[in-house]
Amino acid sequence: ETSGEVLTYQGELIEATYFSCSGGWTEDALAVWGAEIPYLHATSSPGEENASHYTDTVFFTKTEFTTALGVELSGEPDTWLGDVSYTPGGGVDTLEIGGIAYKGTTLRRLLGLRSTAFTMTPQENGITVVTKGFGHRVGMSQYGADAMAATGHDYRQILAHYYQNTQLEEYEP
Repeated sequence: ETSGEVLTYQGELIEATYFSCSGGWTEDALAVWGAEIPYLHATSSPGEENASHYTDTVFFTKTEFTTALGVELSGEPDTWLGDVSYTPGGGVDTLEIGGIAYKGTTLRRLLGLRSTAFTMTPQENGITVVTKGFGHRVGMSQYGADAMAATGHDYRQILAHYYQNTQLEEYEP
């Protein structure tokens, strides 16, 4: 059905990024990759609640947590966490841990988290992290697109939802 069609932004082919599951909201390219891409902005992605990694919970002992971050943290875990700021897509932009401001993307990498949409809760013996979604969350959610298709949206509507202000055009080699 899509044979001979391409997706463009201002006449140029787009970077059609995708991922598994957003956890309800996709993310701005700027928040994840540090580059403004006009058609890759945060948008809702409903219908993903049954995705295998809509939410995940992981527990880090004090030692596992500090080792992963490569820092020494004194006191109990309930004193470690400070201010947090969020991205337009609901991911962690920055989180202060032990007086150090970490980017959400850095914490995702260091801790091996499924996404930057997470919350941290101190426990007596460590930190519990709950993530929403699986992947970088920029572009089209595979579970979200499937949910849209299941409710009667066609590919044109799905692409327009995830890749904002783009156009489907006939491919001319």
